[in-house]
Amino acid sequence: MKLVTPTLLLFAAILLASACAAPDTVTTNQTQPTLAPSPAAKSNAAPDEFAAVRATFQKNCAGCHGEDGTGGTKTVDGKKLKVPSFHEAHALKDSDEDFIKQIANGGDGMPAFKDKLSPEEMTDVVRYIRKVIQTSGH
Repeated sequence: MKLVTPTLLLFAAILLASACAAPDTVTTNQTQPTLAPSPAAKSNAAPDEFAAVRATFQKNCAGCHGEDGTGGTKTVDGKKLKVPSFHEAHALKDSDEDFIKQIANGGDGMPAFKDKLSPEEMTDVVRYIRKVIQTSGH
């Protein structure tokens, strides 16, 4: 009996030591929490610098000039109009200031937008046409 007690104590000590020394080997049913992407990971996505002006273009310009700016023959208020393309002629050659004047004052069948769009919105529309529409390859 003297040999059994020290052997049991030694076995218990070894068992306890192994349980404390290697907690990562114990299998549990707990799931690890998933981490949200870090702010640094989110900042790698480029913001859409044209999000607001895209909506302005859709509302005020795309109905006549088309979403891709190709223009064409349109019937507006019962009148047949030849709507210019943003990919040809004066739309490519005119200065931004001339483009803004055309948007503000209208003419040649185009309505004036000076009472519908702010000067900043008109400038943004021209920038959108130059950077997105005219560079799209149409």
